[in-house]
Amino acid sequence: MSMNISKEDIFSFELKNGIRVVHLQHARPVAYSGILINAGSRDEEGFKTGVAHFLEHMMFKGTKKRKTHHILSRIDEVGGELNAYTAKENTFIYTTFLDQYIDRAFDIMEDITFHSIFPVKEIEKERAVIIDEFQSYKDDPAEEMGDQFDSLMFAGHTLGNNILGSVESVQSIVQKDLKQFVSKKYHTDKMVLCYIGPTSKEKFKIKAEKYFSGVRSNLSRQERLAYSGYDPFVLEIEKEMYSSHCLIGNVGYGLRNKKRTPFALLNNILGGPGLNSRLNMNIREKYGFTYYLDANYTPFEESAQWAIYLSTDVKNLDRTISLVYKELKKLREQTFSSLQLDKAKKQIMGQMALANENTSGMLHVIAKSFLLFNRIDSLPELYKQLEKITATQLRDIANEMFDEKKLSRLVYRSKIS
Repeated sequence: MSMNISKEDIFSFELKNGIRVVHLQHARPVAYSGILINAGSRDEEGFKTGVAHFLEHMMFKGTKKRKTHHILSRIDEVGGELNAYTAKENTFIYTTFLDQYIDRAFDIMEDITFHSIFPVKEIEKERAVIIDEFQSYKDDPAEEMGDQFDSLMFAGHTLGNNILGSVESVQSIVQKDLKQFVSKKYHTDKMVLCYIGPTSKEKFKIKAEKYFSGVRSNLSRQERLAYSGYDPFVLEIEKEMYSSHCLIGNVGYGLRNKKRTPFALLNNILGGPGLNSRLNMNIREKYGFTYYLDANYTPFEESAQWAIYLSTDVKNLDRTISLVYKELKKLREQTFSSLQLDKAKKQIMGQMALANENTSGMLHVIAKSFLLFNRIDSLPELYKQLEKITATQLRDIANEMFDEKKLSRLVYRSKIS
């Protein structure tokens, strides 16, 4: 199924409690649906860190009318999937199912999102699970390093919070914390119910109203605390590990910034998923110094994290880092030719089209776009934005983002030679 959607393909409306509802019809028998809630780890000011993630786990542990095994079996027993995840800025409860079970899917999503009771016994069991999850991440240097990089880059702000929290904070979370987070952060006017499936928009509207219009209104009363005050840092730590790791990065353009799309193109040229990225071709392929080497851009509402990650043998670490800075300098000083720019645009357009073939991924894209902008841009509209980008624009952004005085660096250097 092609996901090259237009505005005409999208049907949306708002329930009386403020929940926005979005429908996209397709012909396949499998449906995808989810509730995106504009509450994540960055919303934990005044709360124990990790409470948003703990809450997501506890949604599956009992409601007013269901015990854990009823929740876990409700979709699985008809061959579907019910899951959830927590991010910095949102929580997503989603399900995939044969469309004949749409009532079952909507009923269970509404129940666990709005009627979870967080049984004390289940909290104690899940606490151990989350601490184990936390410890397992520490076995992965890239994960541990990413969390530390965030905490340093967004020091003093909840964007720097580890999504899982800390062992100490997780050990201290109690039922009251979960209930208070729901009450203060789960705002109905900051939620989107999204559906992609074969049910017609008329029947879908009836079902969405049946299961979600009765949810009690809980409107937001304040905006998020914006991040400011980035202070570049350089930190090197010796570790008992065979490989060495490095992150080089900067804060970036948020989701509402007009420079977001040009920078996404520039980042794709530098270290995107294509094997022909600058970092891959000029460092990994040319010298064979590193296996993992890429650049990632993660925009938030008003800020972003941009970082290059690499891992290599300790003897090649300093040389690899210097080569990365060399590539960044080239982008600051050299202007792309019209042919280079055209190729780069065609590449990212192709990547976007392929990404739109992933229906579950598209579900989240649509929900997030409506959550932030109350609309979705079609591929042709996104292509028009890309076509307008100039080589001068990219060079100016490179000078802004890749200025060495603004770059932070975190290194895990291997002690084992």
